[in-house]
Amino acid sequence: MSALTHCTDTPARRSSRFPWVDAALVCGATLLAAAVFVRFELMETIFDSTRAWEHLQVGELPATLLVLVAGLAWFSWRRYRETRRELIAREAAEARLASLLKDHRRLTQQYVDLQESERKALARELHDELGQYLNAIKTDAVAIQRRAARDAPAHRAASAIVAHCDHVQETVRALIGRLRPIGLDVLGLRAALEHYLALVRETTPQRTLSVRLEGELDDLDDAVSLTIYRLIQEGLTNVSRHAGARSVSVSVVRARERPSSDRVAISVVDDGRGADPTAKTLGLGVLGMRERVEALGGELEIRTAPGAGFSILASLPARPQQSSYRADEPQHELASTDHSLVNTL
Repeated sequence: MSALTHCTDTPARRSSRFPWVDAALVCGATLLAAAVFVRFELMETIFDSTRAWEHLQVGELPATLLVLVAGLAWFSWRRYRETRRELIAREAAEARLASLLKDHRRLTQQYVDLQESERKALARELHDELGQYLNAIKTDAVAIQRRAARDAPAHRAASAIVAHCDHVQETVRALIGRLRPIGLDVLGLRAALEHYLALVRETTPQRTLSVRLEGELDDLDDAVSLTIYRLIQEGLTNVSRHAGARSVSVSVVRARERPSSDRVAISVVDDGRGADPTAKTLGLGVLGMRERVEALGGELEIRTAPGAGFSILASLPARPQQSSYRADEPQHELASTDHSLVNTL
């Protein structure tokens, strides 16, 4: 810390000494010039050499130059004061901008927290209300199916009800998985991603999906883990809706060479039709991803061109300096909810 303070303070001390050094140099140069002028009698020499042009009033030239020098000095002083005022105003504007950006990140993170809280509440309601009613309907249908004769209309209707309940349960299970990543709080980010990517492989067998998960991903900050999951989820959703790609590559790599450089690199790259990089906006999904990443002090880059695929590249700190993530439930309640979602549906 002392070395850092010394490096920081040295330029300030040097800049404070610069005016006095400059003033000393100007005084020294003036005295040296006066001594040279006296030694060689410069004014007499100039007077003798310009005697032939006396009718042009050349002798008044020194006084004229003196006025010019004074005017230039006044002009420089005025420009200096104006420049200093502009610099002060610019520093104030930059400080204000930095404050506004900080407030924007804080508000964005609060919005993301509220969004995740609503998603968890909706997933819980779907599980507790709709899931239980579906189980009750299926149980009654199975009871009717067992009591009715196999060729009876009631048996066929009960079998259809059971099949419909199974279909709705699968749909609800997938919807709950999108609203709240199953196992993220219990098993960690790696297991949650593996589960989600396996589901993507099953639902889109026509598309090749390559996955690269490296580094310790289960001890990341909660907000970082959720942001990474949502980033990959949104990226693959865009691939399914818009890209028309034949292959997709997903990469999540944590590089921890030093504590100060502990970051996670995320990429979702496809070989689809791409998009126009000069467009004003690439969609609300990309905007939401950018807000999530920047709220945690990360960086998001989009690389695309028509016919050249679409690449989402992000970098996040593993431990944000200020994480405003607040769960609306204790961890043990989240764990029990996730387990019940997996076991019931």
